[in-house]
Amino acid sequence: AHDPAKVPLAKNVRYSENSVPLPIPDGFWKNATGVKPYRLYIADPEWGTVGFYARMLENGAPVLVSTRLRVYEKQITEIETVVTSERWRNEPAAAAGSPPAPDYLGDKPRPEYTTMVPPAQRRTREELMRIVNTYFTGIENNAGEKPPMFSSKCQRLENGRPTSNVPVPAGKEKGGINMSCAEDIAMGYHRNDNRIRSRRVMAVDLEHQVVMTSVYFDHENDASVRHYTLKNGNTVTVADVAPSTLQAHETFSIDAQGISQVEAVFTNVTYGTRPYFRTGFHMDSEQAVRDGFDEYEH
Repeated sequence: AHDPAKVPLAKNVRYSENSVPLPIPDGFWKNATGVKPYRLYIADPEWGTVGFYARMLENGAPVLVSTRLRVYEKQITEIETVVTSERWRNEPAAAAGSPPAPDYLGDKPRPEYTTMVPPAQRRTREELMRIVNTYFTGIENNAGEKPPMFSSKCQRLENGRPTSNVPVPAGKEKGGINMSCAEDIAMGYHRNDNRIRSRRVMAVDLEHQVVMTSVYFDHENDASVRHYTLKNGNTVTVADVAPSTLQAHETFSIDAQGISQVEAVFTNVTYGTRPYFRTGFHMDSEQAVRDGFDEYEH
């Protein structure tokens, strides 16, 4: 364990963890203490890229790991990893002795990610990337006017927790998390996702119609979005008071209607953090362009 010599690394391999370049072995390489059965692979031989999601343990604590590998001449030249706790980003850590949280991921990915799509039913790489970008464009500064291309079967998981189609608890009012993917966006939630930028398609699995992306969600949290009104007239109050950024690896399954499944691994990074790597197909953020924000310059 923790031995880079067991991996076919190129001499000048580069490694980043949560946007920070690190030597090998360092960071999670040293702290990984276990592996669970869950695996989701995204293979893109045309681009020489393999992506994967795994459930692992870091010093005994459950974590989700999303990684992109770039391979050239059978050696790994780039490793881009996001590591985060296996819980929703606003969910507190479980208290000692408390019952375990529901397991939404299980031991294997949802079948939408692993089912081979017949060649005649497959979209092209360009079509898949365009559909995925409607997700980010629709959420950025969302007011319910730019609906993403969702499938009626859409289900979204973030850090192993569902963020769509969640049953409404007794005595609670229905919120965005309780709606379908399409209803949530159409209602106008996520207005404070001001700038969704540094969007990169990292891998496209044409056989399974799956797309892996890297993206950064900036939340300015200024007065204009601290309180905003939904289409139903309700007001959303943003709890955060300081600007913040979430780094995410999001992987999408696309069916005949559109985005069917979303698997996201989020982690908090310093506000304005740019990616260490530029590898992949870039998709501009309209807000970043308006702001004059360089999406890749460190």
